[in-house]
Amino acid sequence: MCGIIGYTGEGEALPVLVEGIRLLSYRGYDSAGVAVERDGALVVEKDKGRIEDLAPSWDRTRLAGRTGIGHTRWATHGRPSRVNAHPQSDAAGDVVVVHNGVLDNDIALREELAAAGVGFVSETDTEVFAHLFARTFRGDPVATARGVLARCHGRFALLFLHRRLPGTLVAVRRGSPLLVGLGRGECLVASDVRALAGRADRVLELEEDEIAVVTPAGATVHAADGRRVTREPKALRYDEASLGRGGFPHWTLKEIHEQPERLADLVAARIDPVHGRVRLDELALSDADLASLDRVDLVGSGTASYAAMFGARAIEALAGLPARMVPGSEYDALPETLGPRRLVVAVSQSGETADTHAAVEAAKAAGARTVGVLNARASRIARSVEGFVDIHAGPEIGVASTKVYTSMLLSLLLLAVRIAEARGRRGALMPLRPGLDALPDAVRRAVAGAPAVKDVAREVHRAQNMLYLGRGPDHATAVEGALKMKEISYIHAEGYAAGEMKHGPIALVSWDVPTVAVMGHGEHRTRMLSNVREVKARDGLVIAVAAEDDADSPKVSDLLVQVPTLHPWIAPIVHVVPLQLLAYEVAKRRGCDIDQPRNLAKSVTVQ
Repeated sequence: MCGIIGYTGEGEALPVLVEGIRLLSYRGYDSAGVAVERDGALVVEKDKGRIEDLAPSWDRTRLAGRTGIGHTRWATHGRPSRVNAHPQSDAAGDVVVVHNGVLDNDIALREELAAAGVGFVSETDTEVFAHLFARTFRGDPVATARGVLARCHGRFALLFLHRRLPGTLVAVRRGSPLLVGLGRGECLVASDVRALAGRADRVLELEEDEIAVVTPAGATVHAADGRRVTREPKALRYDEASLGRGGFPHWTLKEIHEQPERLADLVAARIDPVHGRVRLDELALSDADLASLDRVDLVGSGTASYAAMFGARAIEALAGLPARMVPGSEYDALPETLGPRRLVVAVSQSGETADTHAAVEAAKAAGARTVGVLNARASRIARSVEGFVDIHAGPEIGVASTKVYTSMLLSLLLLAVRIAEARGRRGALMPLRPGLDALPDAVRRAVAGAPAVKDVAREVHRAQNMLYLGRGPDHATAVEGALKMKEISYIHAEGYAAGEMKHGPIALVSWDVPTVAVMGHGEHRTRMLSNVREVKARDGLVIAVAAEDDADSPKVSDLLVQVPTLHPWIAPIVHVVPLQLLAYEVAKRRGCDIDQPRNLAKSVTVQ
């Protein structure tokens, strides 16, 4: 979600950096900054806020120079502030760095550096990179960058300036994209091709664990072992309409494909690998506050309410604390039932949802504690709640939510673990850790299963009605999958707790009303098999979403989409991905306006 821009050349760096930040701002950010090399020193300007507001106040004379770096930050480690904004520097001001991604072992490295006498200024993991680079630099940028790569774990893109390397940018990539743009008498480095457009005519994409040393004359690329890498740059052809969507035909499809990266960043930002705990820096409620709770109400609307449904189940199961989901428009808790031992969690993509905001205000008025699980810091709900859990999904352009939903599920699951930890269940995270580490790749494989989903879409796209069934943690998956189908394909679809099917909805079962069954795990899967057999006994068409190691589901379904097997509380994040893809493929076959469905708005600000 963050953005990197760097420039070295014959012109002034600052205008290029400001324009690059502007071009990267579509990704969403809460702070921005630049550093420019001037007269043997590195001059930094940064703060929270938008580039349109920040740049006019910067002293252009002070920032005059021909080499510089810039950044848009979406906070992960430390709240948005001037101190936490990028670029970050070492104590002597010899090095500045901008950084996308997350440093997994920042706590261990920070403790090691602090023991060696390093004083930290910010709360960020990024500052660790600046101190490491400064302390190991002996004049060779490649050797120094190799040392940083060897010490650091995680996914990151880095761009350094050192005052003893005039006119030089040092770029490092591990996991997070980074591009070198080659122009005439100038070179740029950016995390997104749109920031290179208009200045570079050729581009080099750095590969995993590669280092680039960039000067106005060009760039040299090196592997992690230091050897020189020879790669021909590609011609830069930029078409705003397609490349703004990453080359995807629709924003919705692009956002479905972004989910593995978003979830990887979220796992890395929220898990403290040193102490084995969940890290929610802005939650604002202490362990004592969380331990004193006697109930949690989760409020949301639409997709957010289904995420809240999952969250309520997770809190009850993992933390042993009563929890319920209430649609924001229906939140009717009496003032006398609230108070400081009730936590009200507002779940919202935009942070502007009027119904959810009204629920928060009612809860606050009655003395309840409030937390927002949101994708927007600068929003009405964010300003109203005490604590904040940033889901870090990045801007979502498609009206029908996809990546925001999966980021909400993961954030709510981690909130449940955090509450469990505070209530004395110190081992709550341990059984989930392997699944959390495997989650990004599992979602990537689920996205790659699109061919199987296309086969299903070919069979069901003419349907007028559909049923979606799920149990336990996957009840939310079923109702969210049905909502996606309704929203973008205009097929009437309903999601149910599968056990309720025989209490009415079974009357609709026929070959012309396809049934999507999210098979789940353990006891839930056993009961789902029984429910699916009930559908088959009535000549229903069954589409099963099942784990790869599920040997029974293929025997009772007509169409099958397989996904990786994960822990039952993590699996719903993967299970929903084929349902997102199915809605997309069906809508495409039906010729619908996928990104902007009729009658819908991205943010509902009226009650």
